[in-house]
Amino acid sequence: MTQQTHTPVHEDIVLPQLAVIDSHMHLWDRIGFDYFAPEFLADVADGHNVQSSIYVECGMAYDAFSPDPMLVVDETRHAMQQVALARGHSHRLAEGILGAANLLLGSAVQPVLEAHVDASEGRFRGVRFRVAYDADPEAGYHESGYLNQNVLDRPELVESARLLGRMGLTLELWGFHPQLADIKAFARMVPEVQIVLNHIGGPLGVGRYAHERAEVFKAWSAGITALSDEPNVMVKLSGLGISRLGLRQPGGQDHTTSDQLAAAWGPFVRHCVESFGPDRSIFGSNFPVDRATASYRTLLNAYKKILLGLSDSDLRAVFADNARRTYRLT
Repeated sequence: MTQQTHTPVHEDIVLPQLAVIDSHMHLWDRIGFDYFAPEFLADVADGHNVQSSIYVECGMAYDAFSPDPMLVVDETRHAMQQVALARGHSHRLAEGILGAANLLLGSAVQPVLEAHVDASEGRFRGVRFRVAYDADPEAGYHESGYLNQNVLDRPELVESARLLGRMGLTLELWGFHPQLADIKAFARMVPEVQIVLNHIGGPLGVGRYAHERAEVFKAWSAGITALSDEPNVMVKLSGLGISRLGLRQPGGQDHTTSDQLAAAWGPFVRHCVESFGPDRSIFGSNFPVDRATASYRTLLNAYKKILLGLSDSDLRAVFADNARRTYRLT
């Protein structure tokens, strides 16, 4: 019997002239391979007009088990080392940096934020805080860097968020769909703070949620609609390839097409944009995590195909202008 071979997917670029700012990427040596400035720059140079990117904390370059709250600043230094590797490249790598900080310290977190600002040489734009919690042993995180309880009602978090607001910094939240009502309640307590909901609010699709796809979509979509009523919240169109969402396609990076991704992800992405509007929706690749799902070229094609019904100005907003405004880019 002749063994079948499969040619890796290589698609034509959709809307090749559309300016793109990738608002969510990591540079790390986790999940079995290195993905640093050279690898990311090769991906963004593969046809799409990706002009700039935002580095998002991912636990790099410091000991997450250490009780020293200042160690997280080493990740901003790591990001700046990657920026140095990209000098001379047309892509503005990590033009903004979203760092880590223990926001359960309340106002005591201020020296950490100030150290991030100093280390970033003007690139620090805010904190990504992982509030993602679920008791399910498969769906929930049970590892360093994640909390073992829902902390969205903690007064210390409110205090820290207000400090971010006074410093002109953004608060990015990564939570799961059962927490959307709590995120809404939290957002109402800090109306002066710009909050960006990561990864479309994390509609879970593994563990006890694996066989409840219709129920999850109904609960998630209602939560997104309700959260969109809070004017200080934006949604990041990113992370649909995270394994916990159960939306990865079987072809893997080399064989998944943008049409497959658009079919699977379209209802989620379009609902976010319909709820929040094109002016409060921001694209992010979530590379290299979503690299397990598709190549950079294919993934961006999928998001563009999903949103082809938008006007030219709305497409520019989702793929670049909103990130430029939110993260104060040039």
